This record gives sequence, structure tokens and C-alpha cells, in this order.
Amino acid sequence: LVDANVGSASDPQRDQATALLLVTSGSVAERVQKALKLGGSPSDLTAEVSAASSPDANLIDITATDPDPVRARNLANAFAEQYVSYRRESDLAVLEQGQRLLEQRRDELPPDAAGQRSTIDQAIQRVIAQQGATTGGAQVVDKADTPSVPSSPRTKRNVALGILLGLVLGLGLAFGVDLFDRRVKTVEDFELLYGLRALSTVPEQTRNPVNQRERAAALEPFRILRNGLDFLTVGGEVHVVLVTSAVPGEGKSTVAAGLARAVALSGQRVALVETDLRRPTFHDQFNLGGDPRGLTTALVGGVPPTELLRTVLAGLPTLRVLPSGPVPPNSAELLRSAEMSTLLERLVEDSDLIILDAPPLLPVADTHVLLDLPQVDAALVVGRAFKTSRDDIARCRAVLDRRRQHNVGLVINGLRNAESNYDYYGAIDEAGMPRVREKT
Repeated sequence: LVDANVGSASDPQRDQATALLLVTSGSVAERVQKALKLGGSPSDLTAEVSAASSPDANLIDITATDPDPVRARNLANAFAEQYVSYRRESDLAVLEQGQRLLEQRRDELPPDAAGQRSTIDQAIQRVIAQQGATTGGAQVVDKADTPSVPSSPRTKRNVALGILLGLVLGLGLAFGVDLFDRRVKTVEDFELLYGLRALSTVPEQTRNPVNQRERAAALEPFRILRNGLDFLTVGGEVHVVLVTSAVPGEGKSTVAAGLARAVALSGQRVALVETDLRRPTFHDQFNLGGDPRGLTTALVGGVPPTELLRTVLAGLPTLRVLPSGPVPPNSAELLRSAEMSTLLERLVEDSDLIILDAPPLLPVADTHVLLDLPQVDAALVVGRAFKTSRDDIARCRAVLDRRRQHNVGLVINGLRNAESNYDYYGAIDEAGMPRVREKT
């Protein structure tokens, strides 16, 4: 009998179900095998052991079944002891890791940060003290005795146990999927992990819009995003906005192009600039023909950027595109140059809004450089539902924290079953939408 009280159980049922699975897990079984010096495999041992608990108690009953009653008793007691030992060692490992992180943070402090160093030293001492007192949240409260009568066959008990195990396995599978599937799927999770409010959500596009109503509905998320830009700067205007994502494939270029079109349709002059100098796509995306000139031509060759801007949608002269141009060998240095700042200043004089379609944040340093440019007023980070992982967001958030504390907005792309949210707006705007023939 094991007391498996976790101590900080925000969800007691979930914690209890997890504890039940750990008792008969392969890790615990390997420990039992070594402790009792048994042959065979850990799976052979787990087949002989089951765990059950009462819903209103933090106790786990461990049952071992074997033709030899002494061996059954030893197995039950060993699984209880090794489970408690496993829990204790796991907690100690977490505390030791926390101690190492605190010591690392202390060592990184400047020499004059005596107050912070003292605070961290106190935290380290508390962690060390906690290491000495930790029990892993579990203890053996009663040991198994040698049974005097066989436990099987008992049909009713076996049926009940089968039902119980089925429920436990079902819960374990659900928790396992939630634990190991690191993809982010909801707007709420994106906002929580990024620490940002979503300015707009873009539904997953299963097919290209085929009529005016569908085109209007598809454009509505970007109209909402256009209006949301005003909230990124307090008391200021947004002239240059950078669009990026954590990793490739999250739809940043789709968001940048959709935002550019929405702003251009409102009558403002928009310049969509491709700053992804390593993997340019604008020539194919907008069917720009054989002219290879673009952003790098302006930066290296001194050609005025206004001469390189191109109108890409018939009937929409307020939207112009500047492709990346020939691929340079030193993209990050080129974007960091004084010529890049001058180019943005000239584009601001010629357009109402500049949208920079930047590379993803994590694979390369190019966007890190762009975020440091004083001409960039705001940044949009695009996440894709069922694509972006929690680890990607954590790393991306760390980059943003090092470079820009404010003026960052979140756009969630690829939401499933969300197309109907914009049908109402599409119906209203259908008559007022100009007919635009895209070349993409």
C-alpha cells in the first residue's frame, strides 16, 4: 500500500491516474528486476502486477499475481518500494537542475550585482534544504503479507479489474497524447505561451476562393489585422511593420501578402518588401518575370528602391512589391548595413505602410538584425495551429525578449473549422469589393 499524495495537485484525478501508470511502468519494473535479481524482461514483471486506487484517497493498492505466494508478496513490496524510490530520485533531479540554473544565473551576474547575487544565494540554500527534505511525495504505508489462499480464478473480480484497467489505460492514453504532442492547437494556448494578444486569426484554407463572396471572407481576417496595428504603438503611428514566425511553414508570407492587400484596398499606399534574402519566393509568387533585380540591387548597386517597386495586381496600383533580388553571400550583414536603414527611410517617404516579409526567427539571424533597426515600428509573429510547437514558441519568445519588449502582435494562422466566422462579413462586403485579378 503506497501513499501517493503529490502535494500540489491542481487536478487530483489526473495526478492519481498518472501515479497509477508510474507504479507499473517499465522504469519501475527495471528497478524491481535489479533489486530482486530476476531474469526475463521488465514487461514480464508488469504483466504480474496491477495498481488500483480509491477515488477519495491518495492510496494506491499494488497487487501481484504469481503461482508462488512468496514471490507474489516480494513483487508487490518491491514495486511499492521502487516506485517510492523512483519518485524521490525524480524530485531530487528536478531540484538539482533548479540549483544548477540558479548557480548559472548567479555566475552570469556582473560584479556589482551584489543584491541580486545575495537573493540568488538564498534561493540556492532553500533548494538545497528542500533536497534534504524531499520524499518524492510518496511512501510505503503498508507491506504485503504472504497470502494463505489463492486469488484466482475469481470471475467477478477479474471482470471488475478488467473494466478498471481499461479505464486507466484510456485515461493514460489521453494524458500521454496531451503530454507528448507538443503542437499548439488553440488561440488561448498561443496567447498564453507567447504572452501576447492575438490581433487576428486566419482560418485554414482548404481551397482557393472561387467567387466574390469567398474572396471577401478570406480577406476579412487581414482587415481585422490592419485595424489591430493601431494597438501596437501607444501614441504613435506604424510606418514599418515586420512579419515573421518562429519556424518555416507557419504562413508568414501569406499573412504579409494578405495584410498588404487589405491595407491597399483601403486606399493607402503599401510597399511589400521581401527581406528573406536566403530563400526568396516573390518572383514565383507574384509572377514577376525575368527581371532579377530587387532589394539587394538597391542595397549593393545603389539603385533607388522606388524604381524597383512593381505593381502586381491589376486594378490595385496602391500595392507595390519589392522582391529580394539576387541572393547575396552575406545576407545578415547586408540587412545590418546603413544602406538598409536609408532604404527604409526612402520607402517611408514614398508609401504609407512598409511591410517586411522577414525570414523565420529561429533558423537564421537575419530577422534578429531587422528587429534591431530603429525604422521598424512593430512586429507581427505568425503561429500556425497544429504546426507550431511549444518548444518553438519558447525559443521564439526568448529572442523577442532580448530585442523588443513592446510593439509585438500575434497572428494565428491555419485554424480549423473557422471559415464560417467570416461569412457574415463577406456577405456585407461583397458589393463593395473591387474585382481584382491576382497573378499568383
